[in-house]
Amino acid sequence: MLTNDSQLAVILDDHGLFATSFSLLLEKYGLFHFVKSFDRKDDFLRFLASSGTQKIYIFLDYYLSEETGLSLLPEIDRLNKDAKTIFLTSALSPLLIQTLKNYNPDGILSKSCNLDTLKSCLASVRLDQHFIDPFFEKLLENHQSTAVRFTPREIELLKHFARGDTIAKTAEKLFLSSHTVVAHRRKMMAKINCQSITQLITFAREHEVI
Repeated sequence: MLTNDSQLAVILDDHGLFATSFSLLLEKYGLFHFVKSFDRKDDFLRFLASSGTQKIYIFLDYYLSEETGLSLLPEIDRLNKDAKTIFLTSALSPLLIQTLKNYNPDGILSKSCNLDTLKSCLASVRLDQHFIDPFFEKLLENHQSTAVRFTPREIELLKHFARGDTIAKTAEKLFLSSHTVVAHRRKMMAKINCQSITQLITFAREHEVI
């Protein structure tokens, strides 16, 4: 039987409606003693910093307003090395799911998963076993794997490019040099063998990376 072991669940999703409904789901079925949801990264990180080293289960949305959940993994690890991180995503792209899998989170769940899948995920993670939603596992099995792998920093840059930010503006926002931004862009274009920034952005959108 799945028990809550007096553990704390924290949700970060900038779609407040989903964060609230998922929080209510966890509470309704008694999966945790305490559930806290956030729709702002800064509030989430402040709470995490104040929670000390207690056992925390973090349900992290991949798509955030200014960045992706991947970019928060180092900060989460710095603030609480015992935290368990489970990605939640509505994406259906094999490339994105493989990208998440490459960063070895404790779990990856579809936002449309059923209760049994959620419980199975928690049971596995509580045993220090990694869990991937069976729907995503099947998705990966049915698609040829790709060698393309974007880093969290590259994905962050892609989001700025997609918004139409210039190299100079992107560099200023991310506290990078323009040379570094150009080097990242060139490297990403080489990864997918494309010739223009438009092709790069189109690829990223088609594969739900941004």
